[in-house]
Amino acid sequence: MIERAVIDQVDEVLVGAAPLPRDNGELVFEEPWQGRALGMGVAAMQRFEIPYDEFRDRLIEAVARHPVDEGESDATAYYVAWLDALEAVLNGRALLT
Repeated sequence: MIERAVIDQVDEVLVGAAPLPRDNGELVFEEPWQGRALGMGVAAMQRFEIPYDEFRDRLIEAVARHPVDEGESDATAYYVAWLDALEAVLNGRALLT
């Protein structure tokens, strides 16, 4: 489980152009993979000391590249963009092979 303080930190940095999807203040995970995607991103940022603003910039770009497709939920589109952004950051730092 992701600690509330970590979610709050991520929320602070991503506010505005790429905030975490919420419903009545609670994070929206329609499918288990979405929560795992969030957890992987937070863990990678912490493990590799990636500044949240660096990730945020890649996330904003990924959200712009991946509009919500017909029949796709906002949450699914967001977490697909989240994974694209994570991959971009890790590739940019040569952490993926």
